[in-house]
Amino acid sequence: MSSETLFLKNAETFAESMVRCGVRYHFAYPITPATDVMKHAAVILPKYGGRMIQMESELAVSNALSGCACTGKLGATSSSGPGMSLMQEAISFMCAAELPAIMFDSMRVGPGDGDIIGAQSTYFQATRGGGHGDYRTIVLAPYSGQSIVDLMPEAVRLTYQYRNPVLFVLDGVTSQMTETATFPEPHDYSADFDTSGWRYTGTKDHPKRFVVTGSYSHNQGYEMNERLRAKYEKIKENEQRWESAQVEDAELIVVAFGIHGRMATELVSRLRAEGRKVGAINPITLWPYPDKAFEQLPQSLKNILVVEMNHGQMLDDVRLAVNGRVPVHFLGKTGGDTPLCTLREMETKALEILG
Repeated sequence: MSSETLFLKNAETFAESMVRCGVRYHFAYPITPATDVMKHAAVILPKYGGRMIQMESELAVSNALSGCACTGKLGATSSSGPGMSLMQEAISFMCAAELPAIMFDSMRVGPGDGDIIGAQSTYFQATRGGGHGDYRTIVLAPYSGQSIVDLMPEAVRLTYQYRNPVLFVLDGVTSQMTETATFPEPHDYSADFDTSGWRYTGTKDHPKRFVVTGSYSHNQGYEMNERLRAKYEKIKENEQRWESAQVEDAELIVVAFGIHGRMATELVSRLRAEGRKVGAINPITLWPYPDKAFEQLPQSLKNILVVEMNHGQMLDDVRLAVNGRVPVHFLGKTGGDTPLCTLREMETKALEILG
């Protein structure tokens, strides 16, 4: 099968891409606006010898995903804010047990059950984690159907190379958007990784193995956490991803991810045409956060504007990366009939800052 261009909802594009890249098991429970992933997976997985299994709750989903990962198989799940909340204990377990998995969060308005409309309200949950202890989940933030397709092979590599869950986060607006994406020829990337040294398949062909995420001694617990700390430092050093546009001489840099990252590129083009020196940084990894994108800020830079569909969650990471070198401003919106800041609102705020 050669490359193929399809016109799909981006949630469906995620399902299509994960299956073409080696996912054979998808565990999920319906929740708006993520249900399209499981619906599409249910249709296409049998064609690849896989299965979509609807569980009785998100708690059951996350534990089934953990069990699948223990066998070395690549499984996936899809959910939204309240569902992801129920999965946090299992996610922290998978990080401690060093198990691979692909996850999808179609972010919606919170707190609590909130609203089903799209948002970026679970940035803290995704990047800080809602489970127990010191752990990190690798977080990817595509902004289009094509960026989902392009990131999926990388996600499989990351989850197996580092034996750590990888979470895709899309605001509900982006996940429900319908657009074209070109898929390369299917390839089971999970088969490129040797799991024989750690997977759990019974003891017929190897000595007894067991998962320990607690500790039988204080030293054992310390050693586990130090091993994880070293791994996370390696990920932070090697796996930061971002895209930028015309930042070299910018007086204002707009920082945004997801749908607003996509809009920021259009904003730069529009304001550059008017002679305004504006650039953009679009983080692709939310953890590890792309601090390196802010290491060499141009001498011309006077201000940074962060745009989000929340009350300012990525704002904290931008301020940490900038470390007080220039003022950081914020434009955000959560919910409503128009759940995101419009391009006009972004332009108005940028011109206000530029003066």
